[in-house]
Amino acid sequence: MRPSAERRRESAPAGRRLSVRDETKPLVLIAAIAVGVSVNRLSGGALEGLDWVVRLGLFAAIFSIMAFVDVGGVGRACRKLKPTSIAITTNYVLVPFFAWSLGWLFLRGYPDLWAGVILYTLTPCIGWYLIFIDLAGGNLDWGLALLPIDVVLQVVLLPVYLWLLIGDVVPIAMTTVVRSVGVFLILPFAAAYGVRRILDRWRGRDFVIGPYRHAMGELKLWSLVAVVLGIFATQPRLANADLGRVGLVIGVIIVFFVGLFAVALTVGRMGRLGYADTTTLVFEVTARNSEAVVGVAAVAFAGRPLVMLAILIGPIVELPVLVLLTRLMLRLRGRWVWNDIGP
Repeated sequence: MRPSAERRRESAPAGRRLSVRDETKPLVLIAAIAVGVSVNRLSGGALEGLDWVVRLGLFAAIFSIMAFVDVGGVGRACRKLKPTSIAITTNYVLVPFFAWSLGWLFLRGYPDLWAGVILYTLTPCIGWYLIFIDLAGGNLDWGLALLPIDVVLQVVLLPVYLWLLIGDVVPIAMTTVVRSVGVFLILPFAAAYGVRRILDRWRGRDFVIGPYRHAMGELKLWSLVAVVLGIFATQPRLANADLGRVGLVIGVIIVFFVGLFAVALTVGRMGRLGYADTTTLVFEVTARNSEAVVGVAAVAFAGRPLVMLAILIGPIVELPVLVLLTRLMLRLRGRWVWNDIGP
């Protein structure tokens, strides 16, 4: 088996369909939020001392997400210099500006919600988007190669973005941001990479891409559920008026996704990318990494549950949007003329 095919087999989702776990994720998160809010109200705030459970769950969730990041992908991405440059510029220049602008337009009166929406939109997905690239017939190898670049840039740029874009919205100490990024991004990545290398040598690659991958998928979902439930059970009580603003946040996030799709599609067409590369760009730009910023927010915005509420609404909206975009891209594949200039 060739190395590139082997990497694809390791990292790519099996089959062109969403798993039951992925399909039900939004409903599971909604249930976790509802249970957490109910427990909070019934306990009268008596569970605030259990926030260590939330932090442990966050570490486990990020560990599972980082478990299959291939650091060797950077070289493969750099060989596609122009498409990769377009993806990086779109993700780390256009998207943050667009997200901040949407918040300024619609959420200026609700700074915690504004901060949460910006946080949710800042970090591109580092795994889930591969499913939709595969479903829509995109360039999965390039999508895999972009993963380590996104991991590195998220870690480096997230503190900068928090200072530039959120510091004036909700006060935040830079030392807190750096500490939270180190604990909930850098350490889980290092631990996940080390464990994977050890298991690869000890149990073999078949175990790593089989039982271990399945275990990490389950760990990701249920640790995130535990985190969501714990956050809303232990944070200060949310007022009914706060919960009533959920519809506003959903509307802003929908506008965000629609805008991102239009931006990515336009940039891909202007860059004369082929269908496969444009499809990869669309999903790499559109899908977001909510789990990573939950860890940062839990430390940096402790005691501000509305920030967390806005972040967690994102993935609930994201799944149906990505499914719709998959169908739309497949329609456009046969109706538009696509150009391809190669790497």
